[in-house]
Amino acid sequence: MARLYLRAVLVLNVTLFSLSGTELAQAENTQSDVVSAPISVCFERWRPFSFIDHDGIARGLEVDLIKAAAQALNRTVEFSELPFKRCVANVKFGSTDFSLHVDKTDGLAIFSDTTTFWQLSLAVSAARFQTLGDFKTINTPRIMLATEYPYPKAVYRKLEALNARLVRRSYYEENDEHAKTFFDILTTKRVDAMLVDKQWAQHMIDKFNLPVNLLAQDFHREPQFIGYRHSNAHLAQQLEAALSALPEDVRTTIKNQYKY
Repeated sequence: MARLYLRAVLVLNVTLFSLSGTELAQAENTQSDVVSAPISVCFERWRPFSFIDHDGIARGLEVDLIKAAAQALNRTVEFSELPFKRCVANVKFGSTDFSLHVDKTDGLAIFSDTTTFWQLSLAVSAARFQTLGDFKTINTPRIMLATEYPYPKAVYRKLEALNARLVRRSYYEENDEHAKTFFDILTTKRVDAMLVDKQWAQHMIDKFNLPVNLLAQDFHREPQFIGYRHSNAHLAQQLEAALSALPEDVRTTIKNQYKY
């Protein structure tokens, strides 16, 4: 009788131990899922820094740097391409971890370093203007700006010095073909110039052989950063540290892929 009792107790203890082990495994799996959850990054299409290629894959200088940094953290990254304002809003509301191409005016915390610069230039019709001197002969030039972006005060001061009349239009484009037609407004003479990012515009001009000149003098240069909400500071610190620790040969290889 005592042996039967002892055997029953042993069976019960083994069962309880097994249940505890199962619960422990479930807890470990849950914790693993949290740790390995993809980092979510939103961007607006902006060559050469971020874009979706023909296969639907996120690419670009900044995108590839983030992929390399995430790999060093043993994390995956999910990228989404949306208009800039929606990217910023998604980060503020917590549905996305990071937004690319932000600055201090966008209301997000930002990384301390960057490899991305907004290099603004005036795009003009090649049939009308060759130099900035030619352009300055217009008394009140009509210059088009994007509705999506808050431009730095320095930009408005330079526009004021040109006595410019500002024309607003959405700069959002879904693909290169859409971007190509974007420059048609210069041929209609509805505006005299468009304020555009120099690298993006040069890529479009070269790809489609557009009759457009970028005036030699850079209009304005502004650094752009990775933005995040303050409650996500721990992940931001991890990603920024991983970006800073990327070997120079990795950085160089990525940068060389996107030189125009």
